[in-house]
Amino acid sequence: MVEAPPGTGKSTRVPIFLADRARDAGIAGQVWVLEPRRIAARASATFVARSLGQAPGQAVGFAVRFERAESASTRVMYVTEALLGRRFLADRDLSGGSPRSAIHTVVLDEFHERSVHTDLALARVRALRAASRPDLRLVVMSATLDAAALGRALDAPVVRAEARRFPVEIRPFLRKDERPLVEQVRTAVSAGLAVSAGTALQTVLVFLPGVGEIERCAEILRADPKIDATVLPLHGELDSAAQDAALRADGRPRVVLATNVAETSVTVEGVGVVVDTGLARIAGHDPWSGMSTLTLQPISRASADQRAGRAGRLGPGVCFRLYTDYDQRPAALLPELHRIDLSGVALETWGEDLPWLDAPPAAGWRAAGTLLRRLGAVDDDGRTVVGEAMLGLPTSPRLARVLVEGAARGVGDEAATLVALLGERTGRPEDPVSRALDGARLGGHAAQERKQLAAAVRDGGRRAQDPAGALVLALLAGFPDRVGERRGGRVVFAEGGSAQVDPATPGGDGFVVVPDVEKAAMGARARRITRVPDEWLLDRAEVRAVMRWAGTRVEVVEQLRFGELVLDEGPGPGDPVEVSKVLASEVAAVAHKVFPDWDAASALVSRIAWLRRVGVDLAEVDLDSVVHAACAGSRSFADLGGVSLIAVIGRTIDLALVDRLAPSAVPLGNRKRTPITYPPDQDPYIASRMQDFFGLARSPVLAGDRPLVLHLLAPNQRPVQITGDLAGFWKNHWPGIRRELMRRYPRQMWPENPLEAEPPEFRERRR
Repeated sequence: MVEAPPGTGKSTRVPIFLADRARDAGIAGQVWVLEPRRIAARASATFVARSLGQAPGQAVGFAVRFERAESASTRVMYVTEALLGRRFLADRDLSGGSPRSAIHTVVLDEFHERSVHTDLALARVRALRAASRPDLRLVVMSATLDAAALGRALDAPVVRAEARRFPVEIRPFLRKDERPLVEQVRTAVSAGLAVSAGTALQTVLVFLPGVGEIERCAEILRADPKIDATVLPLHGELDSAAQDAALRADGRPRVVLATNVAETSVTVEGVGVVVDTGLARIAGHDPWSGMSTLTLQPISRASADQRAGRAGRLGPGVCFRLYTDYDQRPAALLPELHRIDLSGVALETWGEDLPWLDAPPAAGWRAAGTLLRRLGAVDDDGRTVVGEAMLGLPTSPRLARVLVEGAARGVGDEAATLVALLGERTGRPEDPVSRALDGARLGGHAAQERKQLAAAVRDGGRRAQDPAGALVLALLAGFPDRVGERRGGRVVFAEGGSAQVDPATPGGDGFVVVPDVEKAAMGARARRITRVPDEWLLDRAEVRAVMRWAGTRVEVVEQLRFGELVLDEGPGPGDPVEVSKVLASEVAAVAHKVFPDWDAASALVSRIAWLRRVGVDLAEVDLDSVVHAACAGSRSFADLGGVSLIAVIGRTIDLALVDRLAPSAVPLGNRKRTPITYPPDQDPYIASRMQDFFGLARSPVLAGDRPLVLHLLAPNQRPVQITGDLAGFWKNHWPGIRRELMRRYPRQMWPENPLEAEPPEFRERRR
């Protein structure tokens, strides 16, 4: 671990020191220095090479996308982080096939930025050191990281270095400025040039969030006669000459407009004033487009400190902060591993168990696996043939899938153009397939990318008879979840959701694939749309029956669907089982009106439940299941009018056994059949007038020997006694209760010996 502030030379001095020590110890091979950005890798390598009196590519080289400087004598290589991942795929133990081309030391520079490639490189090197390469050295360097905590986590010693620091005066905005950003920058740059006028440090370094803001500010500043300075941009998409011009001071006033590439690793010469807008475009993941995003966000306090420190490297400096909320900002950003799409990392490491410093978030890891399976890149056995082909391409899994499919269908060159186009953030509405087929003119980075991708894909020389159709199918292979139907000003997606369509977008209504959708304040906006052949959808469509309740019956509509998109529909028979389920769910609330024997069936279910509680071996029965069974083969309430629920129960239950052990009613002495109530959690009982029990010596029994509980009612129909022992009641309680009944109801007969009395005649109460 190396912890040192900006300006100490850790990026430029440590690697060559390590290479010299290895050479002196007789260790052949290279030091690989991983930088988070192309411009940092190239600039650092150039600086170190020149300090040795050499050109890049001799003792010190570099490798970035689209550019490489290396020779047989190269001992230190500055590379972008992703290139180590490419090296691992081709050379698992970094041995290089010979001692001279082996990597003996990996240096992770600016580790505090915690890019996903840095975390992956750390995990891979740790795994390799624990397995076949214990000799492989690992050095982690940073200026603003908690080195002690990281040293403990990695079980590594910490080396700290200090450098001379000059004071930096912070001049923050005292109140929020509502003017456009370019106007705020113009004011701050004018003040900065005034501060640095006549000094040795005449470069004003302005931190802006992106290329668009740099271009707009450059135009405004160059047109302002009060800005007497050279205005230079600095960002990763510039060519080498333009980057070098921005980095080197020439003794004249300069304004360098930079993205956050100038925060660390690279040194812009002659800086005495920094203008910090407090903004950056932070890498993330847009689930709509499935592609990486750069979202405009406030920077962290760590980044703000890094930016301010750039003004104090060579002398006292000033930092103008165009914001007021420094203290409210987060100390640092979350590692990229927790905020970007992980499908690329998952594809590269599929099946491996790596010692991550911070484990990838479970939800993001699952989503990455789901996408890779859908793209056909992995299966239960590991990476597929398609997945291996995708892995060899320097782009995201979705776009790699487009390239692989395009090559297979004979449109490899066109697929490379299409992928390069999708990487351009032009913002203009277009059909990317049509533009790719029309020989789109690409500039700068996109043109280089197209050339590299075209060289990487192989179509075997075969050419598609229908290039347009083949390219659409290639696009669909990478974006199968972005199929929708354009309906006027919106696209409704097959997997749910919708997006607004720019009216200028070419094409009309119909089925489309939308590879580029961005979030907007009012929802989602489709930026690029390509028409999908109807036959492609039809080949993958499925028939789905949709049941609709029409008041008293189930109506069935059979739909030809692709996801949530309905391609065609018409009446159909439907699955009888599913129809009956819908009918049963609708009939549940009114079953007591629909089924003539509802009450008797409810009572029967209660009797069966009691018998099960007392140990009788009967199948479990519940009314909901009975109703569902009764609805089988029916579509409407009218169909159920002649259906007997009791008959349905009788299909699985011996009703004669139930009637014998748990009858619905019992006769009393006056031959009245009194219904038995079977409560859910209590013993069964009957309730009747006291006189109805005259002449009855003991309680009736159920299930062979279980006395029935008796509710003995007074003439007012209220219980006088509740008992399961009628004989005991007559003997012990009747004399006293008789006296009270005679007092309250003198006109009725209350015999002294109820066992010898005849019950009064039972008369059905008129209703």
